[in-house]
Amino acid sequence: MSEQRTLSLGFREFRSSSYERLVEVYNANYPDYRISVAERRSRDESVDRTKYLLKRFECVDLERDRIVGFGELINVPDMYHPRKFMAGILVDPEQQCRGVGRAIYTRVEEELSSRNAMLAWTMAKEDLPRRIEFFQRRGFSERTRNWESRLDLSTADTTPFHGYIEKALKDGITFTTLAEEQSHGEDSLRRIHELVQLIQADMPREADFTPLSYKDWDTYSLKNPQLLPDGYFLAKDGSNFVGMSDVHRIDSEPAVLNQDDTGVIREYRGRGIAASLKLKVIDFGKKNGYGTIKTWNDSGNASMLAINNKLGFKRQVGWILMEKVLRSEPSP
Repeated sequence: MSEQRTLSLGFREFRSSSYERLVEVYNANYPDYRISVAERRSRDESVDRTKYLLKRFECVDLERDRIVGFGELINVPDMYHPRKFMAGILVDPEQQCRGVGRAIYTRVEEELSSRNAMLAWTMAKEDLPRRIEFFQRRGFSERTRNWESRLDLSTADTTPFHGYIEKALKDGITFTTLAEEQSHGEDSLRRIHELVQLIQADMPREADFTPLSYKDWDTYSLKNPQLLPDGYFLAKDGSNFVGMSDVHRIDSEPAVLNQDDTGVIREYRGRGIAASLKLKVIDFGKKNGYGTIKTWNDSGNASMLAINNKLGFKRQVGWILMEKVLRSEPSP
């Protein structure tokens, strides 16, 4: 059996021509979460580089001039701090355990140091112990855990839960969609933006919430080509928006509907509105030929997890957000 050659590695800035390779390596690592080049480009293009850092570099096998991995640092817009970053490392599975990940991490560390970073986060799936251990050895520890849940629409029976919608309607709550509201002009959209920020502010997260400006929200959400306005449901009390549940499609999984955020403002919680919104999304999925709904929830979000369980969602493998403190927070 021949020995593997020692890799001679180098780094260069990410090039637009490397999107196909980036997606190829990502999909090889996460075959259950495949993305398309168009989706990856769209996400990157939605980031306002005048406000947020998105720095990605390529790790290259110099002998063969082939990309074997990627590293990146980004500011998380809804948890923005100029010295806190999400760090990402991707290695071609065929090149793992050959020092590529270590080399990329060293390069990421250098970038963090040059930016006087205070905190770094990274993500790891529960069923990838080698990745978890890699970051643990470098000082990262678990901060939070998110669970994916899936609903099989071919077997989902929501009939026993229609009382939620009936009760909401009797209480004066009406339901509409983003598609309908878009026809009412920017004023309506700006009020939806305000609703989303209120709901987001109360969602569990790893750092203080940073509201998105209307412009950033419009770019990141409304202009997302995967967004489905007809499946983006809103709850109203009179003319006031009080709840929402948004969905998007996935290029590589046309039968899957991704349910993103579902929430209700504080004064209207405990009245079955969130469950009603989820039921609306389920009905939309069935009517439009989707086979599965995927959603994610923080493990501490007991109320939403309870709703999902009641409606028949089945928990899948979780994702761990790991954190490393690099420098202490300055005293106020």
